[in-house]
Amino acid sequence: MPDWPPYPSGPFTGEFVVGGFGGSPFQACKWVMNQSALVVKGLDVWYNSSFLRGVQVTFSDDSRSNIFGTPSDTHATVTFVPGERITSLTLWGNGNGTRTGRIRLTTSAGQTFDVGKNTNGQTAYEAGVASGILVGMVGRCGNDIDMLGPVFLNGVVTNISISDVVYNPPLTGSAGISQMTLDRVHYVNPPNAKQDLPWTFDNSLTRVASTTFSQSTGTTYGISVSTEVSAELFGIGGKIGSTYTWQRTETTETSTSTSFEKVLAWGISGDLKPGEGITATSFCQQGVGQANYMSTVTLRLSDGTVSTYKEPGVFSNVVYTEAEVTTEPDN
Repeated sequence: MPDWPPYPSGPFTGEFVVGGFGGSPFQACKWVMNQSALVVKGLDVWYNSSFLRGVQVTFSDDSRSNIFGTPSDTHATVTFVPGERITSLTLWGNGNGTRTGRIRLTTSAGQTFDVGKNTNGQTAYEAGVASGILVGMVGRCGNDIDMLGPVFLNGVVTNISISDVVYNPPLTGSAGISQMTLDRVHYVNPPNAKQDLPWTFDNSLTRVASTTFSQSTGTTYGISVSTEVSAELFGIGGKIGSTYTWQRTETTETSTSTSFEKVLAWGISGDLKPGEGITATSFCQQGVGQANYMSTVTLRLSDGTVSTYKEPGVFSNVVYTEAEVTTEPDN
């Protein structure tokens, strides 16, 4: 029986390959049920005027497969951005059934990648791209690419949820928390003044507070895929002595990246007698934190597939307390 290349088990399109049975089988796929969800980020292909010479796959974590075949003759590469889908993929043989002669693909971002021999008059073989999410390549190779085929997810990714977030270590203590001066004004009533001087120190400023959960799955499938996060967050807690410290919040439903404008407002007033002066200062505490974490990712596909796996990430945030005011009389 023909020795077909090994094909990964999972929610993928059926095996589709073009070429001959020379060389040895290869497989490059890192999308594994309940383990990982890496997709193909790029392809490097070497070729000459007769057939494809070599292929290398780059995955969405920037890892690379071995080079299958030989990295010689002419070289071309294509890179896909997160969320970019393959809209068509066509393969040709070398004309006598022993090699893969040419590969051509188009993408949702308007890219066309077309390398290999002149195949005028040859049969073109169209792959079923299903979701358009390319997750691997299979085939056979020796010195050349004897056989080649793509691996696509059947269903599109409809939802990603991140839960069971465990920080290691969590944000604790006062590291990353510092005082930020917002405004400072000096008021003075001259000694020769005939009456008290009323003064008012009020204003407001806005600062952008943000929270980000960064991990591979959250960026792999593009911004069009909904990603939900269920996790404890961190704010600035109470003052211990002269120091503010980080404080955990309750588990919150959020997204991988949120930001909002926080209004920092203050207001205080008083009266200065002749010869008196005062300096009013408004300030707040700013917290800038970062913590590594491990999480559970649940990936849902349109064909009903649900894959759950562990994945690390990095949490970062920028938070602010409410504004405060201090006053310091002149000496």
